[in-house]
Amino acid sequence: MALAIFNEYAGVLSNVNACREFFSWTASVITATRSLRNTSELPDEDKTEEQIERLKDDLWKLETTMPKMLDLIDRVEYQSHKKQAADLLPHIKNAVFEAEDLLDELDYDALKWKLECSKNLGPDQLHDTCLGFYDSVRSNGYIRKVNRVQKNLDHVDKQSMEMGLHQAQLKFDKSVRPETNSSFNEGKMFGRKKELKKLVETLGVRAPKRERTESKARMTELPVLSIIGMGGVGKTTMAQHICKDTNVKTDFGPKNIIWTCVSDDFDIKRLMKEIIEHLGGDASSNNLNVLKRKLKGCVKSKKFLLVLDDMWDDVLKDHGVGWNSFCASLKYGAEGSRILVTTRSPEVAKLVSLMNIYELKGLQAGVFWDLFKSCAFGSTNACNNRESLECIGEKIVPKLKGSPLAAKTIGRLLRMDLSTTHWKI
Repeated sequence: MALAIFNEYAGVLSNVNACREFFSWTASVITATRSLRNTSELPDEDKTEEQIERLKDDLWKLETTMPKMLDLIDRVEYQSHKKQAADLLPHIKNAVFEAEDLLDELDYDALKWKLECSKNLGPDQLHDTCLGFYDSVRSNGYIRKVNRVQKNLDHVDKQSMEMGLHQAQLKFDKSVRPETNSSFNEGKMFGRKKELKKLVETLGVRAPKRERTESKARMTELPVLSIIGMGGVGKTTMAQHICKDTNVKTDFGPKNIIWTCVSDDFDIKRLMKEIIEHLGGDASSNNLNVLKRKLKGCVKSKKFLLVLDDMWDDVLKDHGVGWNSFCASLKYGAEGSRILVTTRSPEVAKLVSLMNIYELKGLQAGVFWDLFKSCAFGSTNACNNRESLECIGEKIVPKLKGSPLAAKTIGRLLRMDLSTTHWKI
């Protein structure tokens, strides 16, 4: 998420800077060409240049405001389960989007006039072309528009400050986003049997053997498999089913299948402690070096499967130094050990496993329709208007993008009232 904000900053600020630089250049051209023409400063030109100077100042304010507003959006989104934040968030976004649209419009006009000025023009023509650009800026009402956009940004910024949202941490509220575990949230997984089999095989698990033999050889590398996909597509559910797969349990051994929920805080100490405790070790120390030594001892000569569920961009900090430090002790495990990561972020997947990345997509239409009906109607057949409701449901389903979580959430809400009036709302 932090990377996305940085990219957003870069795009917005490049537009602002390009416009301001072009304004400065045209002002210098007008001054220079005026002296070449031996003409005195005209009142209209003087007024125009004053307005452009004011616009440059207003653009500077936007330049310093936009990064803060983009960061604010991120902070408020983390608090959007609270009513005040949820109500204010669309207004903040609208103000920011309006500013971005205006900057794009200004940038387009500036680029168009840059092309005109780049032609082989004489001093008189260049002078008039630059003045033409200024007239265009004035006639399009850019000074008024920039001023209005800045006022709107200042207003929502003040509102969010009064609500204390500027200090909101960039972390999920654990009460809203509880930790995951290896137990099934749902007993049945729709339409994923082939993908489950493929992922199990990618982990190096083959047909079951009569006897499970413990490899003592230390691994030469620690392979990582990443499952990426949008929120709600079923990454955690897939990982849970992998952990419960009979062949997987036979291959690694039930006690050596370790589950940790990473979420948005890649806390190396916490993760190491959870792994050590799962493997029966003493994780009472809070010293990182001691924990690394304990972890090394716990995994040594063990063939394990470590699931790191719901990993976010926090792991990307410092170019992944934390990730490399975390993996160092795990590499003392036995040959055949694996790490399974679930994440929404392609950047995270590339950091931890450049080659082994599997994208989990939305369910296919037919399977998704069966899941939606199962959630919306349950096992009940006593529904006189089911045909009419299914017609409405067929219009709802495409909007859910094949997301199992969306099907379950919307389906269960619709199930509360099996009337066409409720379903059409």
